[in-house]
Amino acid sequence: MLPQEFWNEKHRSYRKSHWIDQPNYFAQEVIDRLPSRADLLDAGCGQGQDSAFFAAKGFKVTALDFSEFALGHVQDPVPSNPIKRVAASLAEFPHPFEDGSFDVVYAHLSLHYFDREITLAIVREFHRILRPQGLLCAMVNSVDDPEFGEGTRLDADYYELSSGDRKRYFSTESLSDATHRHFAPHLLRQSGRTRKDPHNAFVQLVAQRRDGESHA
Repeated sequence: MLPQEFWNEKHRSYRKSHWIDQPNYFAQEVIDRLPSRADLLDAGCGQGQDSAFFAAKGFKVTALDFSEFALGHVQDPVPSNPIKRVAASLAEFPHPFEDGSFDVVYAHLSLHYFDREITLAIVREFHRILRPQGLLCAMVNSVDDPEFGEGTRLDADYYELSSGDRKRYFSTESLSDATHRHFAPHLLRQSGRTRKDPHNAFVQLVAQRRDGESHA
């Protein structure tokens, strides 16, 4: 199965879920840390429940996802503040935005699907498209996830659970290692939760863009 087909099917199954139109806890937890009415990229937005949450609060939101099915279900909660939709993969470079396009990059459960080289490249792109003092808000799978270690090991903490379903699992240390050259953390903790999972095995990061050029 091709990756886009995989994600389209995944999002079709999500349409049946009770939580699909509700904002994620992470969005509700970080919003008070964000500058009001900021330009925000929802990177890997899925069906846009967090995009809609931020747009309703006055943020200028760009929703990016690889799944066209998911993007087709992103809703504009406020007609006067429409969400911009962009069909693209986080793993294709450069990302389709100019340098310094955003005040906030928000990435809820979208940064943990890639090998180390691509993960570091995505982090560099987030640094590029953020303005000075911009914020990265990310939540990723944790090494404490009950499924950690299942499937075929591809790399350290990186597994293929089934065909097309690859996941990386982070600790606070490994997420810091992947981001610290480009971002200075304000919050880094292993206590995240979601509406769809029974466990709290996620790592959360809120970090500020470091000034100047950074190199991984």
